[in-house]
Amino acid sequence: MERLSQIVTEDRIRKYSTALIVKIIVILKIYGIIYRLSKYFFNNHREFMELLNITDILDFRTLSYRFLRIDWHCINSSIIDIINPYNDNAAVDSSIVKTCRDTTEEKEE
Repeated sequence: MERLSQIVTEDRIRKYSTALIVKIIVILKIYGIIYRLSKYFFNNHREFMELLNITDILDFRTLSYRFLRIDWHCINSSIIDIINPYNDNAAVDSSIVKTCRDTTEEKEE
């Protein structure tokens, strides 16, 4: 969590910092929790709230809004640099790939 604080930069002062948003999202992704249930999850796991040094959790709409405005590619590359700064061959991709419904290949029967 401390390394995430070092990676994420702030563009302005907010009630919930970008570093805090990233930490919350990382915890939710690790446990497979959707944003809508984030308040319920953190209220039942007070140890994470203590780890993040917060007393209340932000609304899931704010979390979703802020998630869309974070430069995840920059954060991913910074994490890769911290893990192995001398490795030039690494890839991190979190984009969703939609498959085609219709293909041009003939189906084998």
